[in-house]
Amino acid sequence: MRYLSIRREIEGALPTVAELLRQKDEKDALLVIMQAEIELAETEPDSLDYGTDLWTVYLRVPVSVFVSIESHCVRIADTITKNIYLVVRRENDFSVRTEIAPMLAAPPGRRVPDGKISKRTRAAVLDEMRARETVWFGALSEVSFLSRIFDLPAMPSLDSRFENAESDIWQHCVNNDDWPLDWIYSDRRFDLQAVNQDVFLKFICEVIHPIVRKDDVEQEVLARAFNGHLRNDGWELVEDTIINGRPDYVAQRKIHALGRSLQRIKAVAATLNSDALYEDLQRLERIGDSEPGEAIALAKEIVESCCKLILDDREVEYLEKAEIPELLKLLRENIKIMPNGIAENARGAKEIKGILTSLGNIAHMLAPLRNVYGKGHGRGRDFKGLQPRHARLAIGSASTFVDFVLDRHLSQLRSSTNRTD
Repeated sequence: MRYLSIRREIEGALPTVAELLRQKDEKDALLVIMQAEIELAETEPDSLDYGTDLWTVYLRVPVSVFVSIESHCVRIADTITKNIYLVVRRENDFSVRTEIAPMLAAPPGRRVPDGKISKRTRAAVLDEMRARETVWFGALSEVSFLSRIFDLPAMPSLDSRFENAESDIWQHCVNNDDWPLDWIYSDRRFDLQAVNQDVFLKFICEVIHPIVRKDDVEQEVLARAFNGHLRNDGWELVEDTIINGRPDYVAQRKIHALGRSLQRIKAVAATLNSDALYEDLQRLERIGDSEPGEAIALAKEIVESCCKLILDDREVEYLEKAEIPELLKLLRENIKIMPNGIAENARGAKEIKGILTSLGNIAHMLAPLRNVYGKGHGRGRDFKGLQPRHARLAIGSASTFVDFVLDRHLSQLRSSTNRTD
């Protein structure tokens, strides 16, 4: 029985595919998969794929890269597809194809999505449910549905006879049933037009959750309708896990400025088999560079996690509360910085170590700025906070650092294994 959606199976295979291409010295294919903005979509099967789900991996690469490989794009796409099948196995009940294309330039005057869901989009999603007369709580009661998202006993009652929101919602929706179906969209306690973005996304994901939405067709139709509105702000609902044969959806940003850096760190998460690191990456994918302070904090966490995971693999002890500088010192002492065959004290080694330390420290040094320039505490009208470029600096540095140290760590482990064999 499948527990991950097809999308997640393919996504999970891509870091291993990249490592396969690296080991096979498939330089062009590796360049494409590492440089591409990756998008997965279920597409119409042709006659050869009749009876199976066909998924297309769209790899959009910078124009300069595309021009350099255009004459053999088909061969490169076939190479990537074959290696995807090595990981996901052909006996699965779906098929995969790969398509390479140049990155799309934003049309003149078109707003580039910044990761924030606009009030207009929120209103459109809620109006979509109103127009369809969607029973938003589905197979659950209003209280049971909202309890999956909100702490109802801690929220106030709008009816003076009751102590909290849980009691008055039960009274008016279950006991008396005297509130209209669409009361939730205007209730100021939930404030779906302005509530925290993560909460809003959680709400609409719960509307189409398999436990809530029992009808397969209605679930799929609503997901498509929601995505039609969310797409304008660079978001989409995607199938994550499978529950009783049906998808559970999560909100995910589409292509954004941190995409390629995140893909590189994703490969690390898969290689190191770290659930905590994967959760940080999921959070970072959701916020992108729209919340610079939070993104910088996550960059710091990612660098720390990578250092600790590699030191754990090498059975190197460190203090639990060790900060990045201490972890970097231990890492430098235990990883050979220079390529195989070149002494660690050779010319350039000092400079490489300095660069490596600087990359790791960027995330560490930017993190305190989050407390000074983040969203917390009161701010005057002239306050200027951290900008998306600061997030890109932190995440870009973290991804370069992680990519380098992991490559050295794994190459040394392979060399050690080969000598043992």
